Amino acid sequence: MVNKPPSKARRKASGESDPDRADRRRENGEQTRAALKRAGRVQFGTLGFEAASVTSLCEAAGVTAGALYHHFGDKKGLFAAVAEDLDIELVRLAGQARDKTLSLGGDGWAAFLASIDALLLAGPDPGRRRIGLVEASAVLGAEAWIEIRKRHGLGALVQTMEQLQSLGLIEPGDSLRRARLVLGLVYGAMETLPAAATADHEAVRDTRRHVHAMLEGLRRVGTPGESA
Repeated sequence: MVNKPPSKARRKASGESDPDRADRRRENGEQTRAALKRAGRVQFGTLGFEAASVTSLCEAAGVTAGALYHHFGDKKGLFAAVAEDLDIELVRLAGQARDKTLSLGGDGWAAFLASIDALLLAGPDPGRRRIGLVEASAVLGAEAWIEIRKRHGLGALVQTMEQLQSLGLIEPGDSLRRARLVLGLVYGAMETLPAAATADHEAVRDTRRHVHAMLEGLRRVGTPGESA
């Protein structure tokens, strides 16, 4: 006799879990988290953390306040998730620019500069600027924000510094210190750019030239491609 899998009714009666129901709960939970983060991205980026209320965030996401507290703990937890997603997004943009440059035959230094340019071009976005450059450190605390960036943007830049050192393109040394210096330069450059500026905007071109000139100071004397 072939044993049939227990029915949902029998599983419920015996206290067994329903895999389909668990999958649905997990999927619904992911959709709820995504909806809240989308609402947070818009409202934190336009209104700011203080002005974006739990009520308005939940109404925009189409969920209850209980859902926000369940998934993120509180409004600050949602902000942290939104800020972290933005940092992940910047890493992705920088990585795509680096990989494209390498695929076209560029060397490691050219790929590094391309990744920096991608970050600069993301800077004029008003929502990114407000969340990442203005409010993240104030809302989360400087140390908490650094820890988030270590997992993503800062961590990726540390790896880049190590790769450039291994290629002999920059002097050996503390890769974390170098990464933080470079990131400070890039964030400072982002702050100088007008909101919603595009790649062909004079301010973007001028800032890019200055940033590249400053980054040249990292290069090892006599590296390939260095002008005399």
